[in-house]
Amino acid sequence: MATSPTLRSTDEATARSGVTPARLLSVALLGCIVAAVFGAVPLAAWVDTSVVAGSVVQQATDAWQQRMQRLGLEQPYATLRRAVRAAEVARFPAD
Repeated sequence: MATSPTLRSTDEATARSGVTPARLLSVALLGCIVAAVFGAVPLAAWVDTSVVAGSVVQQATDAWQQRMQRLGLEQPYATLRRAVRAAEVARFPAD
C-alpha cells in the first residue's frame, strides 16, 4: 500500500528536524509538569464551583494545591497572574 504524499512529506520533515519520539515525549511530560504547577490554584477554584465539588476529585485538587503552596510553587503562578493583569491595564487603561 502506498503512503500518501502528505504523510510522506511530514515524515521527511520530521526526520530532517531531528524530532524523535523520545524528545516529543520529554516535551509533553515537561508541559504536563508545568501545567500542573501553574494550574494548581485555578484548577482547585474551578473544581470548587463545578459539579464535582465535594468529591474525590475536589479532595485531590485541594491536596495538590496545598502541596504546591507548601513547596512555594504558587509564587510563579501569582507572579504570572500579576504580570498579565498589569499588561491588560497598560493595554486597556480604565477611562
